[in-house]
Amino acid sequence: MDDYILKKFDLYFPGHWIDGEDREWAFRVYNTLSLVQGLFVEAVAAYVLFQPITQETVYEYFRKDESPYERCLNGLYAKGFVFALHNIEKLLYRLSVDTNAPNEIQSLYNKYKKLFGHLKHIRDSAIHIEDRGRGVKRNQQPLNTHIIVIGSFIERRFIFTGEDGNQYEVEISDTTLDIAKEIIQKIIKSYVWT
Repeated sequence: MDDYILKKFDLYFPGHWIDGEDREWAFRVYNTLSLVQGLFVEAVAAYVLFQPITQETVYEYFRKDESPYERCLNGLYAKGFVFALHNIEKLLYRLSVDTNAPNEIQSLYNKYKKLFGHLKHIRDSAIHIEDRGRGVKRNQQPLNTHIIVIGSFIERRFIFTGEDGNQYEVEISDTTLDIAKEIIQKIIKSYVWT
């Protein structure tokens, strides 16, 4: 992996500890932010390892003699990308409902959820492949669609049909990571650090 590419996505903590009289609270918040940082690192690693099939590389892709194990790697990286960004949303939610959270946390969480909330549909379909692959919802009722997409790629976009029958996609790109990083870094900086 290229360290320059990776450094671009580093999240920075402006101090060693979160300031606050309630040390348990400060530790919980710090621990949550550390988990967010770790998940973001996972998303970055998945992005760096992902090798999209583009118009420029499609010919080479079909000429390669890959084993089934090698062919499944992009799917693993894409799922890792989705799962990491989705789990970040869940942790940010926990910060947003904290009564001691800085005022801007709620609006930053809402922005993240607006941009990445749809990842839940991709994650759920990837996890419930036994249902989506048969064209049904978890309650075993048919999906409201005739087209079922299960982990397909269009260049850098990873696509799944959700339980509601709609298509959901995420672009596995530096642009997606830049947007997530900007929100997460603002959340980190909104706390008082020592």
